[in-house]
This record gives sequence, structure tokens and C-alpha cells, in this order.
Amino acid sequence: MDILLTALLAVLALCLTVVAAIAETAFTYLPHNEAEEAVEAHPDTLGARVLQRTLDGDSEAYTHPLRLTRLIAAAAAVLATMTCLLNLVEVHALAVVLTLVIVALVGYPILHVLARALGRNRPVTSIRVLARPVHYLSVLLSPATGLLDKLSVRLAPERSAEAPVGVFDEEELREFLDRASDAETIEDDEAQMVQSVFEMDDTRIRSLMVPRTDMLTASRDTPLREALSLFLRSGYSRMPVIGDSSDEILGVLYLKDAMRAFILHGEAPEGTALPTVVELMRPARFEPESKRAMDLLREMQRESTHVAIIVDEYGGTAGLITLEDLIEELVGDISDEYDHERPEYTLNDDGTFRLSARLGIDELGEIFGRELDDEDVDTVGGLLAKHLGMVPIVGSEIEIDGIHIRAIGSSGRRHQVDMLQAWYEPPRDEQESAEGSSEPHSAEVADILTMDTEPPAVAEPHAHPDLPGDAAEAEPAIDQHGNR
Repeated sequence: MDILLTALLAVLALCLTVVAAIAETAFTYLPHNEAEEAVEAHPDTLGARVLQRTLDGDSEAYTHPLRLTRLIAAAAAVLATMTCLLNLVEVHALAVVLTLVIVALVGYPILHVLARALGRNRPVTSIRVLARPVHYLSVLLSPATGLLDKLSVRLAPERSAEAPVGVFDEEELREFLDRASDAETIEDDEAQMVQSVFEMDDTRIRSLMVPRTDMLTASRDTPLREALSLFLRSGYSRMPVIGDSSDEILGVLYLKDAMRAFILHGEAPEGTALPTVVELMRPARFEPESKRAMDLLREMQRESTHVAIIVDEYGGTAGLITLEDLIEELVGDISDEYDHERPEYTLNDDGTFRLSARLGIDELGEIFGRELDDEDVDTVGGLLAKHLGMVPIVGSEIEIDGIHIRAIGSSGRRHQVDMLQAWYEPPRDEQESAEGSSEPHSAEVADILTMDTEPPAVAEPHAHPDLPGDAAEAEPAIDQHGNR
């Protein structure tokens, strides 16, 4: 009989723990708009009074007693279970082990999965159904929780004053934002901006930087007039100054410094030489490519720095990143009147796609309705180089899962491939299965299959616009990531 009573006590304690966990989670995830609607629909019920008190900002009157109840009930359930097992099993160590196993197999799924899921997914309904036990627990345990709160304030006054009412982990906050967005409590773009903050905290600046091959640079021997020409033609306002190679960054030249020097030179006496870019450049800021983007954003904001040179693990130049690049990661693309949007891919008349080598492989997969995933590379140009096993040149071609990719354009003194052409031809096994099947293809695949099967002609490499002097050679293919 004693064992049965103890087992019954364990079950009752477990049920009370579940009730407290559901109610506590429901108060944490309670959306105000749904709570207000429930109060208006059933104003004279106990559930409505509990919800209204929560809307008035006094949710701690319920959450603190519920938290204390959950802890006491969970401890009682564990002790009752262990007492039963100690009476049934002669080896006490085995009884302790069995208790831990039961708690792990029963307590965790019920409390942390089922109970929290119910409270999180149906917060208003959960509070209305459990309003009576929640109210009674609040009345009974409020003196105890009040005493504990005062004790915590005495032990740690500063921490207690600043302690948050509810503690969320990142996953719970993300889910809370999704629910708030679905309920139209906050706008979608506001929720996306907060989500971007979470993502940026784990983002390395390597994934945001402008690669070295796309950097617009000026050599230390570049005349000031040619440097101004590069500024005006590119739209950039800052430009690294290099020595013998891009790995030797001497400093950063600012457009306003170059323009000020040029204007002052016009007012100077005849015969005065123009300042050199080395004389006008400012010290460069160097950062490792493994640095967190959020940390760099805080530092650049605090130090009023707008551009940083990114170095790889071997000390070579990996690229550059601007303050605008970091801010765009949070708020999206920022365009001004000097930005000229160039699509990363366009549809040709023959059904093929003309795309930039910088296009992400996931975007390429979306174009053709295929799932492309590669842990080693991020761009289509990198995918082309990986499958070729060499640096691609104009005319290089590969085929991946029916997607044909051909290099059709290059730029720069190194003739680096920057323009590709892609089209889809189903693999032979898919063609045979398609011929033997009477089911029609989806509209997207049907559009792709209507393309000409003849390989597209190779386009001529892009020619750069003429620049005076050495500027034509110094100007590489310019990405739109620079600081305007």
C-alpha cells in the first residue's frame, strides 16, 4: 500500500509539473493582440481576469509562483519515484540509476517537448483552461515568492534590479519573432532585421568582403589625375594604394582628400607639383578574415572607420570590406543615385542564361529547379574552377546534374573569367524516363526543356572602356559592393 501511495504521489507531482510548465510557457509566449481579443470575447471569466492582469504588466504574479511550483513538483516526483524503486530494488545504487533513467526518458519528453510545445503553440487557450489552478497557485505561493524576491534583491541588488523577467535563448527568440510577425504584431521587415542581427553575430567577414580580384586599387606610382579618373568612373569614394602587388597595401586613398588636393593645386603658383597618392593616403586598417562581422561593425562604428583590408591566414590580402557592406547585412541593400544595379543573371533569347561568375550556387540551383550544394565553394565561378581542376578560361565548360556552365567572358590583366552562360539539358537517364512516362513536367521544367539543345556560341570577352594612361590596365572588373 505504501508503494502504491508513493507511486500515486509521483504521478500527481508529475502532472502538477506539467501544468506549471504549460502555463509558464504560455505566459512567456502570450501575444497581446490575441489576449485582448480573448478578454473582449469572454470578459466575465476567471481566464479573462488572468489575461487582463497579464496585459496590465503584472505577469510576474503568475510566472514566479508557477516557476516555484514546477521546481517543487519536479523534486517531489523524483523523490517519490526513487522511494518506490528503493522499496522494489534491493541494490540502492541500481535504484538511483533507474530513477535517473526514468526521469530522462519520461520527464524530458513530457516537460521540455510536450508541455512547452502546448504552451508555446496555444498560449491563450492554455491560460484560459488552466486559469483556476494558476490563480490558486498564485494566491497560495505569492507570499513565498515575494519573500524569495526580497532575499534575492538583498543578496545581489544590482543584478536583481537589472535581471530580465524572462530568459530566452536564441531559438526561442527566433520563434517568438516568427509568431509576432505572423500575428502582425510587428512588420515583416522589422522581424527580418532582428533575425539578421542573430545571423550576423555568427557571420565571418570573409563571406561579406569584396574579394581581392574585384578590388579597385591604385599603385603608388599612379598620378593623382588618373586616381581621380578611377574614382569618378567607378563611383567608389575610397581606394587602396598598393606597392608591388595587391598583397602590399600601403594605405587607403579617400576621394575627398584627392579632390581637395587637386583643387588646392589649381590655386597654387605655377610649377607646383601635384601631390602623389602616397602623400595623400591614410593608414589602412587590417582585419583577419575569420573575425565576426558584428564585432567589426561595433569597432568601425566606435572608431569612425569606413573601410578595412581583410587578410587571410597567410598574411596575404583576401579582400576589403566597408562599413556599408556591414550595415547592408543588417538592413538590406542601400542604393543611392550613383548606384547602378546590374542583375546577376539575365535570360537570353535562345533560352540560355547569362550570369555573373559571382552568382551563388544556390541561386543557380533555384533558376533551374535543382538542388546544388557544395561545401568547398560558394559561387558558380568557384564551382566551375573546382570541377575543371584548373583556372577556367573562356570556352571552359562543365556539366552538373544536367546544368551546363560555360565561361564566355573575362576581364582584367589576368583575364579572369567573370561572365558565364548556363543552360539545362536533362541527363540521358532522365530523358529516357521522361519519354516512357505520361506524366507532364512541371511548368518550370517545361520552360527549361524548350531551350535549344545546340550549345550556345561563345561570346567575346568583355572589353574595358578606355582610360587615360595606365588607368585602363589598373581598372579590374568592378563589383557593386564598394562604398559610394
